[in-house]
Amino acid sequence: MNQRKDRAARLRAQIPEAGFPRGAGVASAATFVLLLLIAAFTALYLSTAGPLSLIRANDAAGRVPDEVTAGQQRTTAGLAQSVATSATAAAGDLQVAAGSGVFDTADDTALLTRLGETYEDWRGVVVYDPAAQKVLATRGEPVPVETLRGVAVANLTVRPVARPGDTPLVLTALPLTGARAGKLLVVSTALRGTTGDLDKDSQQQVRLVTADGALLHTHGADIAATDRPAQELLARAATAAAAGQSGVLTGDAVSEKGPRGVSTERAPLVSYAPVTPSSIGGSLGLSVVSFSRFPVEAVPARWPGLIPAAALLALAVAGFVLLRRAVVAPIRRLRTDALAVAAGELGKPVRPSRIREVNRVTTAMERYRSKLRRRKPAPKVRPFVSAQLVIVLVALALLGWSGAVAATLGRQHADVSPTMLSEHGVRVTRSADTLRRSLAEGLTDLQAVARLGKGKEPDQLRGMLDRLADTESRFRSVYVADADGAVRLLAGRESLRDPVKLPEGEGLRQHNTSGRVPIVYAFTPLPDSKNVLVGEYDVPRMAELLGSAGGRVRVVDEGKRTIADTEGYLAFSALTDPALIKNVDAAQSGKDARETTPGALVAAQRVADKGNAAALKWVVVAEQPIGSLGVADNTVRSGARVAALLTAVVALMLFAWHLLVVVRPLRRVGEEASRIAAGETGAVVYPQRQDEIGTIASCVEICRQALTDGRDRLGEVRRPTGAATDETELLQKIVDEPEPAPEPKPKPQSPPRPRAARPRPQTPPRIPARTPEEKAKSDYLSWLDGAGV
Repeated sequence: MNQRKDRAARLRAQIPEAGFPRGAGVASAATFVLLLLIAAFTALYLSTAGPLSLIRANDAAGRVPDEVTAGQQRTTAGLAQSVATSATAAAGDLQVAAGSGVFDTADDTALLTRLGETYEDWRGVVVYDPAAQKVLATRGEPVPVETLRGVAVANLTVRPVARPGDTPLVLTALPLTGARAGKLLVVSTALRGTTGDLDKDSQQQVRLVTADGALLHTHGADIAATDRPAQELLARAATAAAAGQSGVLTGDAVSEKGPRGVSTERAPLVSYAPVTPSSIGGSLGLSVVSFSRFPVEAVPARWPGLIPAAALLALAVAGFVLLRRAVVAPIRRLRTDALAVAAGELGKPVRPSRIREVNRVTTAMERYRSKLRRRKPAPKVRPFVSAQLVIVLVALALLGWSGAVAATLGRQHADVSPTMLSEHGVRVTRSADTLRRSLAEGLTDLQAVARLGKGKEPDQLRGMLDRLADTESRFRSVYVADADGAVRLLAGRESLRDPVKLPEGEGLRQHNTSGRVPIVYAFTPLPDSKNVLVGEYDVPRMAELLGSAGGRVRVVDEGKRTIADTEGYLAFSALTDPALIKNVDAAQSGKDARETTPGALVAAQRVADKGNAAALKWVVVAEQPIGSLGVADNTVRSGARVAALLTAVVALMLFAWHLLVVVRPLRRVGEEASRIAAGETGAVVYPQRQDEIGTIASCVEICRQALTDGRDRLGEVRRPTGAATDETELLQKIVDEPEPAPEPKPKPQSPPRPRAARPRPQTPPRIPARTPEEKAKSDYLSWLDGAGV
């Protein structure tokens, strides 16, 4: 008995089995662990208060919605960009004027008069001698040039100046050349961009802060100096913005009484962004800091993911147990019995199985055992179920859980607070105002060039046109057109407008309502000439001005055709969403256009009610998907969809892994085993795998050899050498024979001198045919390689 056990142990040691990811039980164990992780994710993350609500006290008291904080950050960044554009407007004007020849005059008073008449929004302009600290000529309001004392102005320089109780000024200093070398032309303009409508309900205040923390300008509601938490947040924001950073800070919520005596919880929110102009080098040393108070949303700690997580945990445990008992355990039991038979333990029958794929191999192994003992085999057991069916049932149960979670928690409606809708509408209004100002400033630039070009030929305007159409301009092309609309002088890219007669006067126009690209242009006549100065706007750059509104923002014309879009579009594509069409109609009629739909926040605003931009009759419409808002219920919905998707992937992986690693290899071994049991013992059975099924295949091959050569072949993968009485024994002898020692090489001798002879045609050597012994040897060596021996 001990000898038989030793033979079985020795045989088991000769057949290797690799570790992970091989093995009949690895697939079920790996998928079980993954399902446990998904169940934990479902239980913790599918919470209205978030996965960390148990350790974060702020969530229990409530918090400002994430979309509100993100919207405030976008708004502040847009304000900072508006301030930068306003601060560098005079610098751009001076660069355009430099190419007009206006500085050729030697009369300072005449120079300032010409510049003042051209740029009407300049508050004051002076010629200043920094060495003598003396103003040589002046026009308009007094310019505080004393702020430039001690400042080395080598290039075009922009410097903000505070004015108590009024809008701050921006001084733009241009070093002069030629006869005025060493002197400066200094222009003062009002700094715009921080003014405009603010949200009174949120007690909003916008601050302009210098790099050293000094307050340059405020606009909006007052903040009490005794409000220590608010003042600390503002100080932290100013310090971070001075370092070139942008972000949002939120304070603790405080109970406030409303106009009707109703107490509400409000939290201070401060967003900040540095002012970084791109048209000039360096920084202005300014930052925009926005302060607001928003109602916090109480987030009760609800855990809608607990029940789905418990159901998934139950399915994972049930599926794991079922796969182990119905698939893995029968295969491992078969491996034990197959090793016993292959080792020569023929007294104990092979245990049958109710699994069809396993039963086919157990029936064959029992027939091998009975033939080797020359006795009748044990009675057959009819299989009950297929292993593949068990795997399909487990996978379908997991897919059913995924579908149920996706259809319930994954589709629930998220409620949006009025604060979010109001904040979204304010951002859309500001985006429309930004677009209006950009269009109007483009026309103003053309009018300035037209004034500076009075009495000049079109060719003499080349320098100014090139400056207007440079790479950072709002125009894609600027040109001089004649009375018939034909281009005479072009700067920038090729004109897209058809050469037709331009309208009378000056203003803004939309040239087409169909085609590849929308063509929008500003035009103004050149004085004392029949020519017209035209600037075609760059539509993609126009769309960049709308990004601060958030979501997808579109500009549509009177026919609801798309002119610009922040997310890419087909030119002049018509609106199809009924909610967008409804709000555009309301905006065009001057009504409030804000709405919350089941899927998005929608707001619309006319670009202009009066002025040159009103002729375009454009409307800015924006839709913010609720899926991108930081709403508690929406977070649960997103988490449910993720959990459902992950579980579906694991279910498909479970089915594919078991099918490829367990079911199909087991069926192949069953086919080979049944063939041998039927008497076809001529072909070798190769293991092909280093796992339990590979071990079973090796045992089937050993039994095949035993049925052919006798019971002495049981118990060993390698056969002992002996008299070769048949093909298999001969091959074993050939394999086990040691290679002969190499013969000693003969000493080299000088070759005899070749005799001259006629060359003979060379015939290719004949390749002898492989004998049956050589063919059998090759097959057997291949089997040994497959067994890993």
